[in-house]
Amino acid sequence: MPTLTYFLISLRPKQWMKNVFIFAPMIFSLHMFQASYIWRSLLAFLLFSLVTGCVYVLNDVLDREKDGLHPEKKNRPIAAGKLAARPALLLAAALLATVLAAVACFDHGFFLITLFYVGLNLLYSLFLKTVVIIDIMVIALGFVLRVMIGGAVNDVPLYPWILITTFLLAIFLALIKRRQELLKIQELHPEAVTRRTLESYNAAMLDQMISVATATTLISYIMYVLSPDVQQKFGTGNLFYTVPFVLFGIFRYLFLSYARGRGESPSDIITSDLPFTLNLVLWVGVFILLVSR
Repeated sequence: MPTLTYFLISLRPKQWMKNVFIFAPMIFSLHMFQASYIWRSLLAFLLFSLVTGCVYVLNDVLDREKDGLHPEKKNRPIAAGKLAARPALLLAAALLATVLAAVACFDHGFFLITLFYVGLNLLYSLFLKTVVIIDIMVIALGFVLRVMIGGAVNDVPLYPWILITTFLLAIFLALIKRRQELLKIQELHPEAVTRRTLESYNAAMLDQMISVATATTLISYIMYVLSPDVQQKFGTGNLFYTVPFVLFGIFRYLFLSYARGRGESPSDIITSDLPFTLNLVLWVGVFILLVSR
């Protein structure tokens, strides 16, 4: 394959699923049927996906030796030696500069958030990913920034509880990802841990942290739907009917992680587990139905 093809693979399009958080403000502000909101959200999704792709390339270049020891990451083009580090960095830098220029022209708030995201992930790739607990919090903050982008491009105000819920949910997902990485690498290559922070984590500690994240995520969502400001905005006090869907989604994710050994890639679960996907669709549908009445 030519260099460009391997570069496109290194942008990890499958991981762009994480950027759907950008659509959350549009959906939950009931503007999902307005063309201008849809267009701006789609454009923000595309531009930010290219930004995250460039960040993935940088991370792959820096971690290429360690990724070569990982049972799955070793197949990535850069780790496998199919794409050299220098052309990968040059292509990523050129693409990132072009996309940032487009973002600056599109929306100032979007541009500032994107700059912060790039800077934060640069620090993460160089240093923060080696700091226990901080590595997880940085990942979670990335999801909050995605929601903030969705609010910025459509000028939608964001309630504190939805940002807190997003942060805690991302903490929950990141902890499970760490747990699955730890178990897999210990099983296959116990002598070669590919992520330095995994040397400090252990399964028992991660299980406790996951329990805390599970409870606080659910509580924060309940606080969100019961918030007087939210109920006043949407004109209904019945949003608590969506809580069972959130509870099922969390429990289903825990089941898939603990009983099926999945959870290292949230996007894989969202796209491949039918009960989880249906529950997600029903949750959004019921939410929209309740606030549209």
